[in-house]
Amino acid sequence: MASIAPLDPYQARVIELGAAIRECRIAKGWKQAELGDEVALSNTAISHFESGRHVPRRDVASRIDAALGARGRIEELRDKVDDNPDAVWVQKVFKAEQRAVRIRHTASLIPALLQSGAYTRAILKAALPLYGGELEEKIRHRERRLAIMRRPNPPRFEAVLNEAALHTTIGGVDVMRRQLFDLIEASRLPNVEVRVRPFDSVGIRGDVGEMSIMDLPNGRTAIHRLPDLYITRRPSVTAHVALYDHLRAAALDPEASRALIRKVVDERYPCAPSALTCP
Repeated sequence: MASIAPLDPYQARVIELGAAIRECRIAKGWKQAELGDEVALSNTAISHFESGRHVPRRDVASRIDAALGARGRIEELRDKVDDNPDAVWVQKVFKAEQRAVRIRHTASLIPALLQSGAYTRAILKAALPLYGGELEEKIRHRERRLAIMRRPNPPRFEAVLNEAALHTTIGGVDVMRRQLFDLIEASRLPNVEVRVRPFDSVGIRGDVGEMSIMDLPNGRTAIHRLPDLYITRRPSVTAHVALYDHLRAAALDPEASRALIRKVVDERYPCAPSALTCP
């Protein structure tokens, strides 16, 4: 007899949310249609929530919680769904990233696909109070993402980094020194280009946020902008590509970028005088 595969954490949380809606509805003595009427939805929508086929938006979950007198239980379970690194919009981005033949990225921190293990752990740990979730689960998800850069046919990866990414100390001096040396080495790979936009660059000022432009094999392009925007409509995609091109034009070329990264290492993250070895 074939064994049944266990639910992944995301599926488990979706099913837990659906079960809670059903339990609270039954406790109130309502049919699905009655709950639907109360929150301006169809009984089919309620059925899909309870079965785990669909996840209610946060505002819908709040209305359901209030209608059923759940005292925040349903809202809390809904929040846990998005805390999971396998949440629906995260999976959309993950799947696009895995299929992409080219990824163009802007950031004010080191891009996830070029991070060292110590840097990743430090940055995810620091973000837990804001975003919640489980650290080890998030690290496992990051490892699944990083696998595309180690496969035989990795995507073309281009990054435009604000110089702030080099100066924002994540995890301490040793972690940053190792990360920046790793960044220099990664930038020499044939499929990787790293450009740094220095503080005194001309053009668009300030931080435009983290953005990934993923070119897919079917000729389409998907955009991910933090925190949870996933864009595929052509006019918006075209505008984001134009923004990226503007930022890239204002950045240093790859060789000058490597020189700036090394300069920042020497000035901000030097080896301790007593260190036996130093990159």
